Amino acid sequence: MDTTHNMMPAYYLMGAGVVGLLTVLTLHESARKPLHGSSPAVASEAEAHRLVKKLRSRSKQQAMQ
Repeated sequence: MDTTHNMMPAYYLMGAGVVGLLTVLTLHESARKPLHGSSPAVASEAEAHRLVKKLRSRSKQQAMQ
């Protein structure tokens, strides 16, 4: 009786590929969005004021939920 299987490394690689694919499919895109806890990057003072206003209104909406 032969207990070795020559295709086992291929099966392991396919299994790892499936795990990786499932992981990638469950990730959320974060491009062009600020990271949680990072300081905002703005080009002007007016843009900073708009950003602060937006963030305050967002936090108020989250507090109401």
